[in-house]
Order: sequence, then C-alpha cells, then structure tokens
Amino acid sequence: MLLNSKALVRSPQLTIDRNRMGATPKSIRPATGKLAAALWPLCLVACVVFVAALAGILTRPLGFIAALWPANAILLGLFVVRPQLAGYPGWLGALIGFLVAGHLSGDDPSTNLWLTDANLIGVATGYVLFRWLGPDDRALRRPLSVLHMLLICVAAAGMAAGVGCILASFLSTLPMKTGFIFWFTTELSNYVIILPVLLTFPRGLRLPELVERLRNFVPDAPTTMPVLALCLSVIASIGIGGPGAIAFPIPALLWCSLSYGMFPTSVLVLLSSLTMLVAESADLIYLPSTVDLLDNSMSFRLGLTLLAVGPLTVATITVAQRGLLARLDRAVSMDSLTDILARRAYLERSAALLAQPQSNLFSGVAVLMIDIDHFKQVNDEHGHAAGDAVLVAVTDAIGDELRRLDLFGRLGGEEFAVTLPDITSDDAVAMAERLRHTVERLMIPAGAGRVIRISISIGINHRARHPAGGVVEMLPLADAALYQAKALGRNRIVLYVPPVRGSAAAE
Repeated sequence: MLLNSKALVRSPQLTIDRNRMGATPKSIRPATGKLAAALWPLCLVACVVFVAALAGILTRPLGFIAALWPANAILLGLFVVRPQLAGYPGWLGALIGFLVAGHLSGDDPSTNLWLTDANLIGVATGYVLFRWLGPDDRALRRPLSVLHMLLICVAAAGMAAGVGCILASFLSTLPMKTGFIFWFTTELSNYVIILPVLLTFPRGLRLPELVERLRNFVPDAPTTMPVLALCLSVIASIGIGGPGAIAFPIPALLWCSLSYGMFPTSVLVLLSSLTMLVAESADLIYLPSTVDLLDNSMSFRLGLTLLAVGPLTVATITVAQRGLLARLDRAVSMDSLTDILARRAYLERSAALLAQPQSNLFSGVAVLMIDIDHFKQVNDEHGHAAGDAVLVAVTDAIGDELRRLDLFGRLGGEEFAVTLPDITSDDAVAMAERLRHTVERLMIPAGAGRVIRISISIGINHRARHPAGGVVEMLPLADAALYQAKALGRNRIVLYVPPVRGSAAAE
C-alpha cells in the first residue's frame, strides 16, 4: 500500500513536468490519429458530394428531379476507384453532403431526407455490384467491361428511381410510372457518361505531370482530325436536329475510340453527350413534337445514353488489342530470363540503327561481344538455378552501365552483344573495361552461405563509319576479338585491329 501511495503521489508531478516540457500524452496520440483518419474521408466525400449535388439541383426542371445529376455517378466512381473512402466515414460524409445541399436549395426536411435516401440506395447498389467485378473490369480494360458497367448502372438507376418515384407522385401531378421512367433515364444517362471518365482516369497521374504533358503536346493532323470531326458532327446534330440527331456524332466517336486510349475516349463521350443534353434541355435541338414533351425528352436521353456505349466498347477492345500486341511483341523481342533483347530483336534493331544517316560529328560505332568466363563450371558446381541467377546478375550489372541508346542483347547461352552508337574507339574500350570491372566485383549468392564470383571476356569491333554490311559484318570480327581475349587468359578485353594495319589485335 505504501508503494502504491507513493506512485499516486508522484504521478501528478510527473504529468505536470511532461506537460511543461510540451510532450503529448501517449494516450492522446493514437486517438488523434484515428480521428484524423476518420475525418479525412468524411470531409473529402462530403465536399465532393455537396458541390456535385448543388450543381445538379440547379438543373431541376420539375422542382424535384434534376435534368443533370452528376453527384451519384461521381460518388460511385470515387468509391470504386478509392475503396478506402467507402467506409463508414465516407458514407456519412456523402449523407451530410446531400443533406446540406438539399437544405440550401430550400427542400423541406422530409423531402430532403427521402431524396438523399434514394441517391444513397442507388450508389450503394452500384458499389456492391462493382465489388463483384475484377480489377480489370472495374477499370474497363476488358471487351465486356462496358457491358458489365451498363448493367450495373441499370440496377443502380432502377433502385434509386424505385425509391424516388414514390416521392415524385406526392410532389407533382406526374403518375408514379412517369416519375420512375424520367428518374431512371436521367440517372442512367448520368452514370453511363460520367462513370467511364472516373474508372479509366490514369492511376498515379498528378496534376503537375498532367500540366507538363499538355504543355509539351504538339498537335498534328492524325491527332486532331478525330476531335475536329466530333466537334463538327455535334454542331451538325444541334443545327439540323430531327429524329436522327443523336446518331450524328457516332462515326466521329468511333474514329476517336480507334485513335485514342480509353480515358481520352471517355472524356470525349462525356463532353459530346453533355453538350447534346444541354442543347436538348435548352430546346436548341429540333425534335419532332409529341403529345408529351416529357416522353420526348426521356426518349432522347435514353437513346443518347445507349449510343454512347458503342464507342466506349470499341475503345476497350482497341486498348485490349493493343495491350495484347504489346505483350506478344515483348515476348518475341525480349529474352524471358534476363529481360534484355533476344537475338533476333537485337540483330534487327542494330541493323536499323546502323542504317540511319550519320551526322558530320559522328564518332563511330562499336559492337561488343561478351562471354561469361567458365560458365559451364558454374552450372556443374552450383546447378542450373545458380547459373540462371548468374545470367540475371550479369545482365543487370551490364545494363546499369550502358547508355540510353545502347542496344544490349542475348545471342544465346552465356554470350551477349552490345551495340554502342556514336562512340569513339577509346570510349568503347573504356566502356568495355567498365563493364568488365563491374561484373568482376559481383558477389552472387548460391545458397548455403556460398557466393559465386564471376568474370567476363569482351571482344570489340569499332568502325569510324557505319559498315555497308551492318551489324552482321561487325559481329564476326568482334567475336574473333572475343576468342582472342579468352585465349589470352579470360577476364580481359581485346580490340579488333584490321590486318591491313600490320599489327595483331591488342589488349
């Protein structure tokens, strides 16, 4: 008891001293961190939803249903792309954002709460369904991804309209069926034209990088023609009007989807669709008169929404095809073990490099033949897995020393070749010596605490001008210098000297 009493007496003094020193009690730090972690998604989602909802509220033609309502699509896209925001704080932030925007617009509390519930139910439905899809589908990278997105948007719009149309029947003279259809078509069009932009936005792209890309962008005819055609087709659609007005931009959008990536196409679909929706709402597009103007508007929106699916689908197929071709090209061009150029790709790219015109300040070209010394002994003593590790370590070490324009390929087994463009003979020898020294310092783990030390031999063939026979003419001469380096004891370099000079090859 005496010990406990002393502890009770000393604790306040200890606490006072620490507070005087400016230290924060440890029990407060975790609580502060948790509070900040919860407030960040809450505040972010609340602000985004508030701004988007307020913008949509300004477009309410009927007093309760907005002609353009981006808040739900933006919220769904934000939760799908950033799942860490879809926790309880994020949903609470969405609720606050909707309620505050509705309150500022003059909605009575019951109407505001009902509309908010309809919006959140639709977003929750879409979010749950998106969670069933794989990452590639969520990012619209597969041919059927747009179709899956469309079906999810139909379900989300249907759930929101089912809840919202009940309120619509009380707040207006519209039948419940008409309110459901108008709510559904408006919600669906917003989802389909806005969601793809959010789902395909380049990951990790920051604003400074985007600004730098735009600053360095140089427009040319192949790049600008599809966009120009789209602008002209939208203008024609608004100016001519008629039942086929919504179809005018389709050829240009298909051209854009074949020319650009998924994200640029999504942005163009969004901009063109919004332009036509605004023009239709402002009666700038001539449409045949019908008995019910509301039916006419709903038909236009639904048709425009479904037509937007075509270019988006073509864009996903185009992107998937380009990715497949890139992977096939890489599989053919790159060595599967060392991830450097395979023999055929190295020879083709070296031939193309040596076929380029030379400037007056051209320094020459060199080809290096490289062989790992006693590589068979490594396989025999340590096994083929260790031999593969040696190949990877050697190629990584050499690749780190080469220049950006140098070509590095594996010709087979433990033999490699390097093409050094625009380089003098002395610099080529210095480069080869640097490669040899770098590899000589490697210590490659071989398991059981063992380490493999390795060396390489290098043969060099340098030409002051590009040879008429290209790399095929230079490789055998570099190979001859390599064999001389191995004959002289390995772990050395030899520069090929033409016989006409009357001297043997020198180290």
